[in-house]
Amino acid sequence: MLPALKRRMPLTEPMSLEEVERIDAASMDILENVGVVFRDDIAVEDWKRAGADVRDGDRVHLDRGLVRQLIATIPETFTYHARNPANNLPFGKEHAIFVPMTGAPYLRDLNDERRNPLLEDLANFHKLAHMLPAMHSSAHHIVEPYDHPISQRHLRITYSSMKHSDKTFMGMTTSPKNAEDVMDMCAILFGEDFLEEHPVCTGNCNGNSPLVWDETMLGAMRAFNRRNQPVLCSPFVLGGANTPASVAPTVAQLNAEALSALAYTQVVRKGCPAIYGHYLSTVSMKSGAPMAGTPEISLMNMMIGQMARFYGVPWRSSNTLGGAKTLDAQAGYESATTLMALQMAGTKYMWQSAGWTKAPWRSAWQRAFAGMTSMRLSPRYQMWGLAGITLATRTHWRTSSVPSSCRSFLTITPSNNGWPKARWRPMNGRSLIRATC
Repeated sequence: MLPALKRRMPLTEPMSLEEVERIDAASMDILENVGVVFRDDIAVEDWKRAGADVRDGDRVHLDRGLVRQLIATIPETFTYHARNPANNLPFGKEHAIFVPMTGAPYLRDLNDERRNPLLEDLANFHKLAHMLPAMHSSAHHIVEPYDHPISQRHLRITYSSMKHSDKTFMGMTTSPKNAEDVMDMCAILFGEDFLEEHPVCTGNCNGNSPLVWDETMLGAMRAFNRRNQPVLCSPFVLGGANTPASVAPTVAQLNAEALSALAYTQVVRKGCPAIYGHYLSTVSMKSGAPMAGTPEISLMNMMIGQMARFYGVPWRSSNTLGGAKTLDAQAGYESATTLMALQMAGTKYMWQSAGWTKAPWRSAWQRAFAGMTSMRLSPRYQMWGLAGITLATRTHWRTSSVPSSCRSFLTITPSNNGWPKARWRPMNGRSLIRATC
């Protein structure tokens, strides 16, 4: 496995500090005067004890001072611990990781046919994520295993993540009980005491935009927080549908929603790791259909990155998104646009990094490998960056045939093995997928 991506390239920041502060002020105004609905009795009582102003039963109004005080205890960096210690990963600040896509209800197989996936398909995706060096995680339900009942599915998914890869993984948060089961499985694998001090598994909790968190997500969030495991606090934003139509107000609303959840993690357990998350899409102003890979998404990701750094918390976004129905030119340019935007924005947890087809409706083997292969490109410029470019004289040249004036040149310093590894080479995708399956 490649090490965590270490940033050395400059960030793209479209907002000035004054504009960042204006977005922050707008979000804090939303939290103070509009409030966020927490549809969960336990969360409401927790907020009352923390000093929040609760109105109308479940609408929580948060003072900006309280919010800043709570999010200040979120660690900006931590280390993900894997079953194989060699795959432990530093995370946060300059370090970032790639995570495969999850949640696809359908699979497009090697015969280019759409069908319902099985547990065996999920296991093969986990094996592929384990084998490909640029993937830092096996995630969880890359595809839904329809051959197992819903009541047991989260157990099968988690076991597959653990069994078929020794990298870090994600845990199901589809209900508070399911999240507790995942935490119990992690305790069996790593030890209960180990969980108390070491992040090993990531949960994802989606908000119901605009400005609502429900008891299913909040209960799952508490299950992870109490065991000191990180959660992606992710408002589910469809820009122009459940937010204002323009970019800046959308970011202000999303920021308020994310901050309210991040603050709540620290009410549950002070100092537990948490990640500023979001699922960000736009909608067609003609049909209302969700859209991925659009320039507005890229711009908002850059703005959200600035907001996360302003608060000193790590953040997540969705990678290689697109609306293409198959592996075609549209899939390529949409995914490449999103990938580059996330790199430029300084994203730390790059989820949905491989397999995304027809928005989130399908995961395809071909798209999975194409995505995982494109992730291998990033370390070539991010890990080296400008720090790896040197002006040097090389003895690799046959000096008898090269004028002395040409013997100094700009080059990326090659590896100890010399020139064979000094340039990127693609992998043979189909043969690897055949070997995996």
